[in-house]
Amino acid sequence: MLSEFLKPKHIIFNLNVNNKKHLFQELSFKSSLIDKNIDDKQLFNGIIQREKLGNTYIGNGAALPSAMLENVPNTFVLFSLLTKPIDYNSEDKKWVDIICLLVSPKKSTSKHLYFLSNFSRILKHDEITKRIRGCDNPDSLTAVITNFHLSSAA
Repeated sequence: MLSEFLKPKHIIFNLNVNNKKHLFQELSFKSSLIDKNIDDKQLFNGIIQREKLGNTYIGNGAALPSAMLENVPNTFVLFSLLTKPIDYNSEDKKWVDIICLLVSPKKSTSKHLYFLSNFSRILKHDEITKRIRGCDNPDSLTAVITNFHLSSAA
């Protein structure tokens, strides 16, 4: 089911950002280019509001920022590998270079939580994040994620 939402055009390699705010601006802008239902300013504000509730760093140099928006009819995923790690203000002081942005309709809380949970379980595995960093094209990254067995991630 994750592969339905992780399409090649939803994967960005070598995203060049300087800090967390710049990251959220770039993710918002690029998301609005891919999905015309997404307003980049609303998405940016939604990500910031979510981040104020707690840091979305999940470990292994990966973060899972998210937002729930009124005007988005379907779940949207944007996966990014940064050119260089950035300070994500995590408690363990580890920097981030793998980003999975999840945007969902405001009314789809259970689906939103389902995707957050699954992407989080995948990205918490050292072996998976190592493989992701070794990918150089959308197909290889999609294969790494979709071939991971969620049942083994519990």
